[in-house]
Amino acid sequence: MPEVVCNTSPLQYLHQLGLLHLLPALAGKVIIPSAVADELAVGRRAGIDVPEVELLEWIEVRQPAK
Repeated sequence: MPEVVCNTSPLQYLHQLGLLHLLPALAGKVIIPSAVADELAVGRRAGIDVPEVELLEWIEVRQPAK
């Protein structure tokens, strides 16, 4: 299965719709930049319903190459 790079919006909205399980079914591994993980953490602290990506085995946080 391919690896995909994802930003915040698909993770947030699929999670809120109860459809987050579709991403690993389609892509296997989902790679997110650390900035995306940070944005989701800020949203969670603000009370927004976002996924806890650090608990999802199929998400890998990577630093972008320079």
